[in-house]
Amino acid sequence: MECKYCSETLKEIHAEGLECTLCKQSVHVKCLKRGSVPGGLPGDVFFQFTCFECSLDDTEKFVRSKMTWLQTIVLVLFNLQLRSQGLAKKGYFHWKTHIAAFIDKNWNFLFRKYFRQRRKWWGTVSGSLSHYSPYFFKSGTILFNEPGWWTLTFPKLTPNVIVQLNNELMMEKQKAKENHSFASDEMILKNILKAKWYGTEEVLSALDFNINSDDLLPEIIIYDDTGKIESDNLALKQKKKNLLPTVESFEQKRKLIKTDNNKSSSKEDDITHLLLKNIETKNSNPTNQSVQISSNYKPRKLHEEKLVKQMFTKFNDPACHYNTSLSIASNNKAMDLKTKIMGGLRLEPVLSPYSALYLCPYIKRDAEVNPPWLQLMAELQVKVNHKCLGWKLPPRDPVDYVYVQPEHIPAINSLCNHFFWPGIDLTECLQYPDFSCVALYKRLIVGFAFLVPDVKINENYMSFIFTRPGWRNVGVAKFMLYHLIQTSVGKDITLHVAIDNSALFLYQKFGFKVEHVVLDFYEKYFPLNYKDSRHAFFCRLER
Repeated sequence: MECKYCSETLKEIHAEGLECTLCKQSVHVKCLKRGSVPGGLPGDVFFQFTCFECSLDDTEKFVRSKMTWLQTIVLVLFNLQLRSQGLAKKGYFHWKTHIAAFIDKNWNFLFRKYFRQRRKWWGTVSGSLSHYSPYFFKSGTILFNEPGWWTLTFPKLTPNVIVQLNNELMMEKQKAKENHSFASDEMILKNILKAKWYGTEEVLSALDFNINSDDLLPEIIIYDDTGKIESDNLALKQKKKNLLPTVESFEQKRKLIKTDNNKSSSKEDDITHLLLKNIETKNSNPTNQSVQISSNYKPRKLHEEKLVKQMFTKFNDPACHYNTSLSIASNNKAMDLKTKIMGGLRLEPVLSPYSALYLCPYIKRDAEVNPPWLQLMAELQVKVNHKCLGWKLPPRDPVDYVYVQPEHIPAINSLCNHFFWPGIDLTECLQYPDFSCVALYKRLIVGFAFLVPDVKINENYMSFIFTRPGWRNVGVAKFMLYHLIQTSVGKDITLHVAIDNSALFLYQKFGFKVEHVVLDFYEKYFPLNYKDSRHAFFCRLER
């Protein structure tokens, strides 16, 4: 089939298109006159489309098709993994925090106008994820020992292809039922995929799962906007939870590694040796994925105890409690040693999950700032090299102001836990990078500031603003505050500041006014031996 506009071939996954309801010809999504489909969601082809040649007013017409919950959730997960990888937890997204929140934000684009948003519609999301698991949605219960985390079973297939696979699966199951065949759903789906051009070994390997290990929730009945049960073939069944991996699941991994010559006498010892061998392999190859070990395991040898202790130390490190789906291998590929140590320039724009806008990779680059820390470093270099003939002081690098990114979160969390109070985690700021500003000297974070948008109607709240010691009183915090004020045009900005904090004078220069004093505001944050003031001013910048 060819595109009506460009005459090039349409192909599933790589070059999908929309079919005109009148002339029955297809058009590439990239060839649309308006640039994209309404809403601009990648992979969204669920429209009743009329091309501009068939339209009465010579404009393309789009009418949203009736969306089933499978179509909606697949489309949402596809966009989350494509545009919001920094929010993921090893590639998995939370059903309520990420998936349901995305649906709620884009409700008008995902559904027809008359489809009402019922009060407990989010229960349908969790029920649909459980119903279509594990064939189209994969649970992260075994990986995280926590329910509610999901990802696509086939992350490289587009939503339209996945929906077609489900339709074919339903048809084949009906045929098997009429013919009294006892083929499993997994076998039927594998046969369907083998007949497709995209049914590669990588795609088929996604079906090698244990069905009893799903993250299944209790039965939830799904209703449409008329109050009737939605006809999406959803016969939700409550299934049993199995949070621990079975022996059979380890047998598949046994083929990929060399087992010891002296086999253990029991199955439990075989599994233990297999896990420890995976850890040793990981230590020699840092790009391998981590392995989960039960805390009930008691090592028999000293070197095994050391390996297990290394694993638990890594997972319990408070400086590594941020979430990201960016793998180490993907970050380190094609990087020379200097780039790995010093970092490189970020040239691509940043997509904001909050506003769905592409943010510039840099807010500002300041080459004139000269803080006390750089002055001290320059004096030390001059002192050390004063006897070297022809030596010149190297040029000073600029300070870059950028939007927050996943790689910034560990360092920011560490600074907050050191200079404010323990337990601070700013991973949530990745959901609204528009309201952030991070000051970088090379790859060193010298300051950051964050706003929490829409805490009230027409009001944003400044949660943190910080400049590293040795970098203060040179305008770093001043610019970050100025930038955040510019991002909140038309909205008030509120904040709390300790009554003995000199930053209050900076806020007053920008027009902040003290509304009232909050007694013992920091009582629950600081330890008992804290000597500074625990009271705070509540300040507001009225717009």
